[in-house]
Amino acid sequence: MDSKDAKDREELRTRLEGLHADLQSASEITASEREVLSNLVVGVLRLDAEKAPAEHHLREILEEKSSAYEVKYPKLAFAMRQVLDILSRMGI
Repeated sequence: MDSKDAKDREELRTRLEGLHADLQSASEITASEREVLSNLVVGVLRLDAEKAPAEHHLREILEEKSSAYEVKYPKLAFAMRQVLDILSRMGI
């Protein structure tokens, strides 16, 4: 793994941890949505570690949620787009 990959992985982990913290503190999100998004964060973390074949499915969900939350939850949508950008740079 080269230094760029290591940097991207560390940035991804940091962004995902921040997104997870934002989700836990977002009182306006329903418990079921919070669970879906938390599972998504965990899935992306696992995906990064394993390079699992589910990457396309997780990206699709992340993209959908990012678009859906743009108006109502802009901070979460922004965090999701940052994660998507990092995944894209990593070829995931």
